[in-house]
Amino acid sequence: MFSLRRLALRPGRAVLSVASTPAGASLAPSHMGAVAQIRAFADLPDHQLVGLPALSPTMEAGTIAVWKKGPGDTIEAGDIICEIETDKATVDFEAQDEAVLAKILVDTGVEVPIGSPICVFVDDASDVDAFASFEAPAAAAAAAAAPAV
Repeated sequence: MFSLRRLALRPGRAVLSVASTPAGASLAPSHMGAVAQIRAFADLPDHQLVGLPALSPTMEAGTIAVWKKGPGDTIEAGDIICEIETDKATVDFEAQDEAVLAKILVDTGVEVPIGSPICVFVDDASDVDAFASFEAPAAAAAAAAAPAV
């Protein structure tokens, strides 16, 4: 079985990479925690919206315990991006590729469903400033629906 790992959408080109999953594993988008590379708005550089990954078979949502990287930090494959509290344990979320963290979309202590955007990656550090006021559509909707405190 295979699940979506990365989908790159660029004018005239689409790139899809997959990762194997255990037999019988769910292929539902809410359980993939995929990294989708998109260019959502014409005025933003190419970027990757990173979704909350499924870190255990029973995980439906997770809470960011602590961010190990911040906006502008260079990330190498194998670096720990953040710690995520699952239904059973706190697990490190490890980078699979090189990138630069442009924006954190979910604050520590906030629970989000699997697949919800948690941060934005870019390839070039000079693109970080373009995401200062960026909000992912799902993150913006969740913030709008949250009760006022």
